[in-house]
Amino acid sequence: MNPDYTKYTLVELYDVKDNIDNESYPERYDSLLNEIRKRELNPEKEPEPQKLNKINKAYITRFLMFLCIPFFSWQLINAYKYGSIHFKNDHVYHLNTQPAGFYMAVFIHVICLVIALRTVFKGLGAK
Repeated sequence: MNPDYTKYTLVELYDVKDNIDNESYPERYDSLLNEIRKRELNPEKEPEPQKLNKINKAYITRFLMFLCIPFFSWQLINAYKYGSIHFKNDHVYHLNTQPAGFYMAVFIHVICLVIALRTVFKGLGAK
């Protein structure tokens, strides 16, 4: 079964050419070279590169937000436990000396945690 090189972009074709074993797959290599020649002569026939569809973007977003949950949770637990929170540019706000900055940093962390939780768990209970 030979791959359909007509669906590959020219960049992908060059990558295949660099990595193909032309001695083991001479027919594939010949069809690859033919497709590269066609594309170089007619660059307007170049297919659009595949884009991430909405489902893949949603999974990637959920995964990244899932990674954010432990970070924000840990920051908030430490803020409650020690009365200080790390924020922007490695600045530490202490509850005793900078209560306004401390509460602002805690509030921002809570908002980020809620957004991450909502993103990860949104729609899980729906049928």
